[in-house]
Amino acid sequence: MQKCILRLIVENELYDSITDCLLTFPERELEFMGFSIQAHTRMLGDISEQVSGFKQKMLIEITTHSDEARRIYQHVKSTLTEASFETQLYPLLELDHQ
Repeated sequence: MQKCILRLIVENELYDSITDCLLTFPERELEFMGFSIQAHTRMLGDISEQVSGFKQKMLIEITTHSDEARRIYQHVKSTLTEASFETQLYPLLELDHQ
């Protein structure tokens, strides 16, 4: 199985719901990290985003295996059916420990 990092990029308002959902993943207790990020896009909402030039979002990273990443994604999508978020999946390379 390929070890990977699953990233979920969410609106700030959705962060608590996503983390609650991840904490209820039925297969095991997930460990993850959350980061505040600045999203630069043409679709900025309110005037403060337009002045600052970015939208504040949250990035959640979960180190897992590729098969489990798909199950985590499905768990979030089926639990939060109305939620809109971006996902990214990155393979991890093992460092040689010689």
